[in-house]
Amino acid sequence: MPKLKVLHFKTFYLNLSETFINRLVRNHKDFEPVIATAFKKKYCEGLNVYEMPSDGISGLINLGQLRFNQSPAFLNSVIEKENPSVIHGHFALDSYRLLRVARKHRIPLIVNFYGYDVIRLPKEFGWKTRYKTLSARADHFIAGSLDMKLNLIRLGFPEERIEIIKLGLDMSNIHFKHRTRTGPRLMMVGRMVEKKGFEYALKAVSILTKREYPVHLNLFGDGPLAPSLKKLCRDLDITRAVTFNGQTGNKQIVDQLYHHDMLLSPSIQAKDGDREGIPQTIVEGMASGIPVIGSTHAGIPELLIDEQTGLLTGERDPEAIARSVVKLMDHPKLVSHISLAGRDKVELDHSIHKLVHATENLYTKVIGNAKAGKFR
Repeated sequence: MPKLKVLHFKTFYLNLSETFINRLVRNHKDFEPVIATAFKKKYCEGLNVYEMPSDGISGLINLGQLRFNQSPAFLNSVIEKENPSVIHGHFALDSYRLLRVARKHRIPLIVNFYGYDVIRLPKEFGWKTRYKTLSARADHFIAGSLDMKLNLIRLGFPEERIEIIKLGLDMSNIHFKHRTRTGPRLMMVGRMVEKKGFEYALKAVSILTKREYPVHLNLFGDGPLAPSLKKLCRDLDITRAVTFNGQTGNKQIVDQLYHHDMLLSPSIQAKDGDREGIPQTIVEGMASGIPVIGSTHAGIPELLIDEQTGLLTGERDPEAIARSVVKLMDHPKLVSHISLAGRDKVELDHSIHKLVHATENLYTKVIGNAKAGKFR
């Protein structure tokens, strides 16, 4: 019996950092994935991908519809050819673009939120009204953490149609290395934007070097704050203690986890309200066995339990980050416990196979509701 099909849509499929979507798509078991995108980027190899036409009148029409947050016309032909049973929209903006085509073809729509679309996007011009429409017309919603679900409820999304499904990780791709001690090799990963808290990691390094701890911090990532962060290093006189490695692929990042002693993730709520979900870097780090120091921010405490599966500090607290680094250096038994418990926690909460199963169960549920006349 042929599998039912799920249509995944994202305007850019995919950005380099969006490996979590790639893992979901490539680990489907009971559903066959079909991809529709306006612009092909990464992780498309071996997948059934339809790209929006870019030439002629058809290209202009589709591009105009996309810019006005409407359903691009090419999706109609994709749906007519592939006959998907459910549509999975990734991020709220792209999911809003799917509302018309989902209703036209009477296909249930699931909206997957990831972070900025819960905090920042609703504050932008016109999106308060659009979110009301999205909450009324989409069939179900996926939040990546309890914190994210609570924020969606505050935005007016119906609690009974929000499912918590965390980002999945293929545990077989990340081998576990039990850590029984730490050293001075620190690392931090992410796009260099305010919510990642790079500034506070650098200030913690400054504190540690002044106290004559020979730490070195490797930064992996790029972004708009890179120039100001480099200037901060110069101002703090820690240029010798910090290396900017630029944008780095996921495989290389995972490899680096085994060459460092601690992973820092001091995320904060940005001034514009931007917040994390549960950073994928933390999930990968804990899976590898490296001790993680994170902040009590968004969904991070759902995974990092202080002195159990990691260490937690408050937001914007470089002194606490520095104390946590020293604590791990001074307490090998704590390192050993955190390393083991962190891997166990990730296996429990973030196994890709468990989360794909949960996602496909949700597909089956909304398809059943649609057949029973509960299509929205």
